[in-house]
Amino acid sequence: MKRKILNLGLSLVGPIALIVMLTMPIGPLSGGLGIIAPTGGIFDVGYPESALQTINLPGLDANVEVRFDEWGIPHIYADAVTGAYMALGYIHAKERLFQMVMQNYLAAGRISEIVGSYAVSSDRYYRAIGLARGAEETYQWYLDNRDTNDDVAYVLSIIDAEVAGVNAFIDSMTSSTTPIEFKILGFTPQYWRPVDVFIWTKMMSWSLVAGADDLYREYARATMANDTMYDDLFPDLMPYNVPIMPEQHNLSLAEYPNSAGGFPADPTPPPTATRASPSEDLIPIDKLKTLLSIIDDVILPVELREAMGSNSWAVSGSLSETGSPLLANDPHLPLQAPSLWYEAHIVAPGIDVMGVSFPGIPGFVLGHGDHIAWGMTAAAYDVMDFFVEQVNPDNDSQYWYNGAWRDFEVVDETIHTKDKGDIVFDVKWSVHGPCIDSVMGTYNLDNTETPNIAMNWTGLDITHELLSLSLLNKAKNIEDYYDALYWWDSPPHNFIYADDEGHIAITAAGRYPLRTGYIGDLPIQALNDSVGMLSNIPYAYIPRSVDPAQGYLQSANQRSYDPETYGWDVIGPYATGYRGRRINYLLNTSSSVSMDDMKKWQADSVDVSAQEIVPYVIDAWNAAGDGNATVQLAVDWLSDWDFSMETDVQAPTIWRFLVDALKYEIFDELRVTLDANLRTPSTPVLERVIKENEANYLDDHFTGEVETRDAILAQALFRALDEMVQKLGSNMTDWYYGNFNVIYIDHLASLTLIGGTAHRGWNTLNRAAGYWDSDASQWRVVAGPSWRMVIDMGDIEHAFGVYSGGQSGNMFSQHWDDIFDLWYAYDEEPEQYGYHLMRFYPTLKSLAIADLSEHFVERMITFVP
Repeated sequence: MKRKILNLGLSLVGPIALIVMLTMPIGPLSGGLGIIAPTGGIFDVGYPESALQTINLPGLDANVEVRFDEWGIPHIYADAVTGAYMALGYIHAKERLFQMVMQNYLAAGRISEIVGSYAVSSDRYYRAIGLARGAEETYQWYLDNRDTNDDVAYVLSIIDAEVAGVNAFIDSMTSSTTPIEFKILGFTPQYWRPVDVFIWTKMMSWSLVAGADDLYREYARATMANDTMYDDLFPDLMPYNVPIMPEQHNLSLAEYPNSAGGFPADPTPPPTATRASPSEDLIPIDKLKTLLSIIDDVILPVELREAMGSNSWAVSGSLSETGSPLLANDPHLPLQAPSLWYEAHIVAPGIDVMGVSFPGIPGFVLGHGDHIAWGMTAAAYDVMDFFVEQVNPDNDSQYWYNGAWRDFEVVDETIHTKDKGDIVFDVKWSVHGPCIDSVMGTYNLDNTETPNIAMNWTGLDITHELLSLSLLNKAKNIEDYYDALYWWDSPPHNFIYADDEGHIAITAAGRYPLRTGYIGDLPIQALNDSVGMLSNIPYAYIPRSVDPAQGYLQSANQRSYDPETYGWDVIGPYATGYRGRRINYLLNTSSSVSMDDMKKWQADSVDVSAQEIVPYVIDAWNAAGDGNATVQLAVDWLSDWDFSMETDVQAPTIWRFLVDALKYEIFDELRVTLDANLRTPSTPVLERVIKENEANYLDDHFTGEVETRDAILAQALFRALDEMVQKLGSNMTDWYYGNFNVIYIDHLASLTLIGGTAHRGWNTLNRAAGYWDSDASQWRVVAGPSWRMVIDMGDIEHAFGVYSGGQSGNMFSQHWDDIFDLWYAYDEEPEQYGYHLMRFYPTLKSLAIADLSEHFVERMITFVP
């Protein structure tokens, strides 16, 4: 078991803090040294649990039976849907309450209430972007439409049931069932509210949109001061991209006249927009640089949005070994302990669904029912814009709009801290949204300029994700799938689909705004309502493919559509496309795909970028090298390499340093401005420059000579190896990839970690994303496949899933990291990772019969009124 628990769980705080913790009162719990007592103390964690339990759940209409399998996964059988979700809410809270509270307080900008004032910077940012405000507006929309829309009423009923279950657990908490983290922090959790369900939904939505890319693009454009070069080096369409949609499939405009979510739509594509060159002082470069630094400091360590992604593919029965559609999905997200996901199975009238949920939120984000299966990848469409307001020079409380000075709305976002009382914080809002640069004054960096950079995105106020998921969880066929995704408006996602009728499909679901007066890739000044997101692409016409002739569909966050054939221009930022190219190759060269193939491909660690670029480097060294023995050894390793990012060879380590060295040597035009805020061109652009032998970029303009491609590539080899010696040591035989690519899954409060061991992959199907830790001289893998799922629609009772953690949020439970052990265990023989069987039994009786021979039921709970 790959876990490391700190001594007493508290050694990081030091002896003095430990004494303080051991003697302080813990809310309603016993204080003093009694905190370490075996009963009622901090290590009274409520384990092991009884194999048979009966728990009173106020509000239930009838008993709910729950069977936990050997992995701690609950299978919930109820006579009413609300009873099932009430039980799920109770179980969510019992296993993950600390996670639920921390995640929601983070999103709402309230972490300082739990951990103190050192988290104020984070709270101010999340208050500024207004997630909690958007959650309140969304919840109010559901309340306003409950009486006129049965589907909305259904969603509210399961939300209320989830909340009731969570609060029933909170009411029942004793010293042994209170999460240890709350004991340490001296924090008593408040009751869960329906609006809390929407807050974390908003957070996940915001995390997966385009982020601050407009600001990063503007910083690159302004810094380079060469728009032609900027467009060449930072294109929206990646070279060699394989589009997700092989054939566009439109629905009936008469049946779906509006945009996703019911927003207005325009069925006529607008004229191709051109970028309006912003004035040099639209956002002063120093202010822009400072704001980006704040975003990096506060947001990226939490979200690691750049490391996110996902893979999915579906194979029709004509290409599958079983004759039935197969589906695979593995969303790439930050890996944390406990996991973002909680796996469960619900059977109740009208619903039989299994998959992964977000703790504290009813419904299943990824999974399968009794007739359909689905997964997701981020569509990566840019649905966020930044508007630079023109502030009244005589009154900084006003901005110019529609021919008049208009007052900013000032929202009081006073922050309550655990240790320093209240901190006053105001956020200005314009017609375009919150001024996110309101946070700059908190860093004492912007005392002279009023906030004026407003952020608008499709998830800013009312969205309908939970309505969409609730319908998808009950869907029985492809028409139900279409109806469910109509309500998915934010963030845009590629929903892969397969069913037992033989259909496969993929829909880039979401609200796709049509911009007027600008492209949307850079900040803009909109002085009137003729400029902005003024309409949307109709839901019937969004990127979608159904039962394509090629017999398969695939997605890895690359551009969804072919710009030559799709009528609308939908800008990114999209993924580099290498994972998509690899999936497409594997599917396109296979005539009979098995479930074992699907699992093998999810574990695939071939780096397509290395496959495409390294041969040019080898040829360059053979042509222009000087015979250096050290470089020759590295070239020999690269020559023998199969481009798989495995842990027991040195070549992957060399490649990771080499790709940075290549960008440094080739894109010398950017060298004088390289800093943390100026991103280097993507690797497909590097590939294009090398393959097309683009002489202008391959010449080093600093030398006064005209270099050849071979000379520059050989020079990059020297640079890469010099840096490796500095960072890794001079003993090249120790440069095994596994020594430097290590997975770390941290506890949310840093009390423990899972992993600390070598890890395969990088920008491969087996995604291994993270950052270089200069102190440890290694790459820390902190994001990747957060859930792997493989399904045969001809044998739905034997689907497979696994995620990087365990069901319990209690680090002392046997289910803290047992599923991680499966997720991490790579078997060289079949070239697969481990999975568990997603035990999908339609009735309690059928589960009991199966258990008679397999003995997988670990414990049972009967919830009673």
